[in-house]
Amino acid sequence: MPAHSAIDVDRWMDHDEVPPTQARTFRGVLSITKEAPRRFFRFARTTPGQLTIVSFILIVAILAAGGAMVYSSEQRREKLDTLISQTEPLANASQELFNALSEADSIATTSFLKQNDSDAQAREKFMESTERASAAVIHASHGIDEITSDDMQLILAIQNSLPNYVQLISTAQTHDRLRNPVGVAYLTQASELMQRQMLPAAQQLHDRTSRKVTDERQSLVTPLWFPLSGLIAAVAFLLLAQLWLAALTNRRLNLGYVLATVLMVFATLWASVSSAATWMGTDDASNRSAASLAKLTQVRIEVQQARTKEALGLVQRDYSDNRHQQFVNSVKKIDSTLLDIRDDVANPRRVDNARESLRGWDNAHALMVADLRNGEYGKAIKTALGDYRLTPGAKPSEYSTVNFKILDEQLQALIKDNRTRLQDSLVDGSVAAGRITNLVLSLTILAAVSCFFGTRPRLQEFL
Repeated sequence: MPAHSAIDVDRWMDHDEVPPTQARTFRGVLSITKEAPRRFFRFARTTPGQLTIVSFILIVAILAAGGAMVYSSEQRREKLDTLISQTEPLANASQELFNALSEADSIATTSFLKQNDSDAQAREKFMESTERASAAVIHASHGIDEITSDDMQLILAIQNSLPNYVQLISTAQTHDRLRNPVGVAYLTQASELMQRQMLPAAQQLHDRTSRKVTDERQSLVTPLWFPLSGLIAAVAFLLLAQLWLAALTNRRLNLGYVLATVLMVFATLWASVSSAATWMGTDDASNRSAASLAKLTQVRIEVQQARTKEALGLVQRDYSDNRHQQFVNSVKKIDSTLLDIRDDVANPRRVDNARESLRGWDNAHALMVADLRNGEYGKAIKTALGDYRLTPGAKPSEYSTVNFKILDEQLQALIKDNRTRLQDSLVDGSVAAGRITNLVLSLTILAAVSCFFGTRPRLQEFL
């Protein structure tokens, strides 16, 4: 019998007793699948397995808590940016639209009373006012994304009515140049179109957009309670894991876990303090600014309406006790509102100037009514529309126009100041949300890495 080499003798070990195709069958795959859970539970009962599982849970908890805070902060920042760049400008555009329409109606009405002005001057002033109203319509429509929304329907209603209003005013001016009394009827019809359809639509648009700004602002300045609770839970998990690891390894501290805990505590404190400061500071500042801005806007609207009604009463030569009492009530309401917001505005002196001009306008209006009742129509027109500088010895308080202009200028300045304060408070909230996003993202990643490297040396001890 021939002798076999040692290599040939051991060659049988290179062949499996089990056919290689058996592991690829369904039964073989099922056997491996059944064995995997048993292997995992056997591994989980060992110390290395427990270390691995705890480390994995900690890393997932840290990243989940940090990710939730980062996502929530980023969402808040984007919504604040939308509020700053779209929603709030739309509310301001709706306010400008209302005042532009009211101003156009006031100019159209007063042009009938200024007999010394040329027709070209009257038409030019009216066209400028209607152009501002058209620009305000376009500006307001740019802030609306949904074409079928109620806001867009209101704008379309104003846009469709504006040409009809201009046509009525042009017809009224034509008859006025020909000294036909029917011009007053066309003017009255145009003013009714403005007062009953266009201005109510503009008022409704302003109310809707202002309410939207208020609702969004209040929802965006509250603390991020749910993400903050996630960060606190991650810190609690780290502390429990530190105690468990100390009992398991008989070591007091694990530098990786300690560093991860410190990082997560700092991230939690940073997010909490920043959210609380933004909530308290932004909420107080924006609430005061928003409230005073809404009141100032309403005051300016009432001032424009009072001016238009004053001029329309002159055109119609109708100033009954009821009409005069309406003006007096409007003045009282405006003065009371200005007094209420005096301490909430950035420049209280402007409120004082506005109230002084309002009193001057009220005094001039009383003189105008007295002139009308005495049959001195020309003098009444001069009191309502004249320039006191053209009359030697005249006082500003004896003329409506100068006081109305000063009042409107002060209101515009106050609205601008309060709008700037509101925007600044919203920008501060957006910046704070951005700071939370950047810092928490960095700290949570570092904490997860620290947790990994804190577990790794303990695992190496079992290798």
